[in-house]
Amino acid sequence: MRALGGLPDGLRAVLAVAATSLLMVVAAWATLIGPDQVFTGPGVVERTPTTTTRTCLPLVVTTAPDGTTGTTVPDNPQGLPLCEEPDTSRQDATDLVERADPPLWLKVLVWLFLLVVLLTVVALVVWVVANLARGRQPRTREQRETVGFTVLSEPARLVEAITADSAQQDAALRDGDPRNAIVAAWLRFEVQGEAAGVGRRSWETSSEYALRVLDLVSADSGAVNRLAGLYREARFSEHPITEEHRTDALEALTTIRRSLGVRP
Repeated sequence: MRALGGLPDGLRAVLAVAATSLLMVVAAWATLIGPDQVFTGPGVVERTPTTTTRTCLPLVVTTAPDGTTGTTVPDNPQGLPLCEEPDTSRQDATDLVERADPPLWLKVLVWLFLLVVLLTVVALVVWVVANLARGRQPRTREQRETVGFTVLSEPARLVEAITADSAQQDAALRDGDPRNAIVAAWLRFEVQGEAAGVGRRSWETSSEYALRVLDLVSADSGAVNRLAGLYREARFSEHPITEEHRTDALEALTTIRRSLGVRP
């Protein structure tokens, strides 16, 4: 048992399933051929002890070509009385049982049982191998970052990343066409989140990811909603985006930075 304790859990499970299956197959085989043949076999051949003195004359048993047996009386120069004929009823019954086939319903039942055992073994082996293969796969970045709670250091890292990127974000918002500038400034929140080690989840859109980043740092909700609305308007609308929109975005961004904080 100590030797098995050092094996992997999957391998021990496979060995346990194989041993159980072998026991079931042996039990089915014993049911099919009969327990008397499994545990006793043909048995010990009874032999008549040889004596030097005969008190009776045994009959000679002869077998005809058709399989029937008969007895003849041998020469009896000593005048011995005849021995009783041997009792062959037990041997005849044994031969009859050995030659008789098991009933059909028993054969069908045994083969169905063996089929179920085989399918069960195959399914268990496939399941164990799949679990072993899944357990050896390295965890992806998404799996490492998807946890059931927020890491305590994430808000602090995000505040630091947003503050460090403020100059680049302002430059993106002030340069070029107002429509492209507002979109570029909003997308900087994704860059800041990645820099802080807070990755985007597979099911999140760009806007959802940026909103989660701002929610983690407890940014002013009114300013966040105003800037998010300007981003959607600049990206998806067809009407002109003016300098007034840029000014509103700068004010919202300034308010967001002033409200940065870490949740208790």
